[in-house]
Amino acid sequence: MLARWHAVAGSAGSSRHASPQSPRPMPVAAAKRRGIAPPSAAASSEAAHLARGGGDDASPSDAAAAAAAAAARPRNADASNAPCFVVVLDGANLAWTYSASLFAKLGCRTRLPLSRGVVLAMESEVWRERGMEPVAFMPASYVEGPLHGLADGGDLDTLVPGNVQYLGGSRWRNTVLWEMATRGALRTVDRPPGARDSDDKSIIAYAREANGMICSNDRYEDHCAGVPGAGGKDLRRWLRRNRRGYEFRVGSPIDASFAAGRSPSPEVPPVGCAHLPPPPPEPERVGEDGGTNAERGGTNVDGFVEGSRRGWRAEVHAVGSSRPWGIGQRWGRDGGRRKKRRRRGVGGGARRERSVSDSEPDFPFWALPDDHLPVEFALKKSL
Repeated sequence: MLARWHAVAGSAGSSRHASPQSPRPMPVAAAKRRGIAPPSAAASSEAAHLARGGGDDASPSDAAAAAAAAAARPRNADASNAPCFVVVLDGANLAWTYSASLFAKLGCRTRLPLSRGVVLAMESEVWRERGMEPVAFMPASYVEGPLHGLADGGDLDTLVPGNVQYLGGSRWRNTVLWEMATRGALRTVDRPPGARDSDDKSIIAYAREANGMICSNDRYEDHCAGVPGAGGKDLRRWLRRNRRGYEFRVGSPIDASFAAGRSPSPEVPPVGCAHLPPPPPEPERVGEDGGTNAERGGTNVDGFVEGSRRGWRAEVHAVGSSRPWGIGQRWGRDGGRRKKRRRRGVGGGARRERSVSDSEPDFPFWALPDDHLPVEFALKKSL
């Protein structure tokens, strides 16, 4: 009897040494405390697959579904504990937010994307302090295309002459953003008809692939809602962790002028086509009287002097738009006058927000030199 007991015990001990049980998986919370990245969904699925015997009992449909899920997920989508070395700047969002900040602070109602917003974010020290390399994504039409829709463009009266260049055929170029693109700091994205969000998708895809951070005030909710199944929740969760908002803190141009020893009232900066070089000569045209431009002593059929700065004409040099829905739009509403808002409760006190009359021309704050208008870029949240 005793011998039989020793035999059974010895057999059990040898089997324990020969086939040890699989260790229990470490809880995610404990793994994070020890600095160990939790297993991804793909890794957990693979582990379960191996535990079942390496795939002998897996159906072809299961294998195909797993392969499709792995292909759809970026390689680093689950690397939540991995270091982040790249920040992707939403160029269009930065350009428009800077323009909106001028309206909020200075009442400037001229509405156009401004390249200084991208430059301020790109040159911010906040990225260098954290060992991150910024790269900006921008719709290609903001860099080169029709004047309306071009950064620092808008129309012949609002363009910033030091930042734009006429290429001919009603096409213009933003030289500031073009220089950023040529040195690889900015990537342009085409927006085909019906795909206005192509740059947003490129930003998200690039950031997830590189396990980077996105700098934008856009929460990309429309993109989360457009992802089928659990992918939308996964993207929303990733964006909550990897997106950071920002703000532009606009200073006073009067204070900047005083500090620099200039006149307290800022001078009107160069703005509009009147400060550009003369446009290229137009093709020779014959007027109703049969005369040509040359026979009229260098004037065209509309009475403008060829080669002069008055030769810039919207119907010739600023035709078309990459944003036709935005033609004529300005910041503010109700013609610049905001209606009274009554507070809730008894008495109903009134509050009026500062507004600018629609009849008053805008001071071109957007065209002021950088040292005449101090603006600071700052993140809304800490990294």
